[in-house]
Amino acid sequence: MKMKKIILLIALTVFFSSCKDYFDNPRPQEIQWVNTTTFDQGLTSAYFNLFYKCLNGRTTFMEFASSGTSQLLPETSTGVPWNEAYNRLFNQNVSLNNDVWQYAYKTITTCNAAIALDESANANPFNLEMNSADYEDNYLRQIGEYHFLRAYAFYTLVRIFAAPYVHNGDNSQQYIPFTTQVPETKEDIYSIPLGTNAELYEQIVSDLRRAKAMLPEAFNASTMLPNYAIGRANQYAAAALLAKVLFVMGDYTAAEQELDFVIQAAENDARYALEEPIEAFNKLDRNVISREAILEFHSGIEGNYPYQGEYMYYAMIFSLNFRDATGGGRGLGNMVKSGWNQFTVSYWALDKMGWMTDPANDDYTLTAAAENDLRCKQLYYYLLGYKAGITDSDPDYLIYESVLAHKAVHTPQLYIDKYFRGGQGNELSRFTKFPLIRLGDLYLIRAWVRWNGGNTEGAVTDLNKIWNRANPTNPDYYTASTINHDVIFAEYLKEMAGEGWTLDFMMATQMDIPAGDRRNVAAVQPPYANWHWAIPVSETDLNPNY
Repeated sequence: MKMKKIILLIALTVFFSSCKDYFDNPRPQEIQWVNTTTFDQGLTSAYFNLFYKCLNGRTTFMEFASSGTSQLLPETSTGVPWNEAYNRLFNQNVSLNNDVWQYAYKTITTCNAAIALDESANANPFNLEMNSADYEDNYLRQIGEYHFLRAYAFYTLVRIFAAPYVHNGDNSQQYIPFTTQVPETKEDIYSIPLGTNAELYEQIVSDLRRAKAMLPEAFNASTMLPNYAIGRANQYAAAALLAKVLFVMGDYTAAEQELDFVIQAAENDARYALEEPIEAFNKLDRNVISREAILEFHSGIEGNYPYQGEYMYYAMIFSLNFRDATGGGRGLGNMVKSGWNQFTVSYWALDKMGWMTDPANDDYTLTAAAENDLRCKQLYYYLLGYKAGITDSDPDYLIYESVLAHKAVHTPQLYIDKYFRGGQGNELSRFTKFPLIRLGDLYLIRAWVRWNGGNTEGAVTDLNKIWNRANPTNPDYYTASTINHDVIFAEYLKEMAGEGWTLDFMMATQMDIPAGDRRNVAAVQPPYANWHWAIPVSETDLNPNY
């Protein structure tokens, strides 16, 4: 037991020393877990490793670039694996994925240590009064968060490195190391087995159910640790992620139950709400939370000081750069363009969305449906092909491609414009927060699940909620006679493109993953057995299981 404590302390020291000030609480580099305050420091380390060092746009970029919903701008190049992602070169070792692997497993190790401590001490390692606020509002909530983060980390890994879950089929293939224990020796580490997809998804679901049961509905500032609320999971975040995982697994009945749980909290208790589309993406002050955001990426600033952490660097590759929502100083129209942009919405997707007239026959004008949709107006940006000699003080700066790196872009493009929208008109806008899970996504998933299960009326109701929010002057567009998979998928593209979840929707509904704008490439049909990226060489070289 003593050796276990020493090794645990060393492991935690590594995690703590790698963590920047994710929250305001200062943390010493060497500390044992002795109370809920120090236990919370393990959580901030786990959040930092998962959200900032593992996710942080990496998985979103890879998802968008490979999904068929993106277009690679001609003759552009950056320092990210754009070619591997766009051309689905799954056998290539992608350096960006190496970061995902490393920091997801750091998160899992921290969570395993915390949960093992809980289990070894009969759920009270700090000898707290069981009916005290510190135990009920802090300790139990913290254990719930550790379960949530372990599930999120494992789900991130299987989405990247394992073949998709086979609906009602064989999920016995082994892809990634799987353990919920804390290794104490080098031999323990080498002996960690590769988990099957069945085992991994079972663990993810179990952790999320446990998290949902232990996490609070909302933050209570009078009894909970003061650095809890912003950017951290609550009961509804656990239920929402659980719904999305069950949806991907094809367990539509269980997924709908979790969706109902969150949506009812929005509709009956006003915990969440659909606002204008931009409102989920324009919050720079980290203490202001979008009413639609169920879980946020916590960057943001406080007062006049920028948050000294990570921002979503990779969004600059697949979206418009530092696009400010409300205030000046960044060039005409508060917009900055950059040659780092490489990906826009594919013409295939725009045709499915009904937002471009006829791109297959060179008519790239936006349709009336696009012009009237608040999502297109607020969360996307339309630029005509390259025009030389334009400066940021020229009115044409807002109309044409103008950076030299885009000189080969001769046709109009629709950019994702969901990031860096805080509206400060200066460099702080890059710290704008954004939702990782939001209410609009859940409504659309439930619309499909209801439609698939024969509840057409319920599906129409859900779909029209999303439509009406984006088209308030033309409400209740969908009817029982017009709803089908393609219609729901088109709304999902309009709502969710560039947010990292489109492939999940495709795989969950067992549709073909499109080739998109790629030439001479076939769509990928379910069960998508080859859709997984290479395990990092740093792992395969050392792990005897490979």
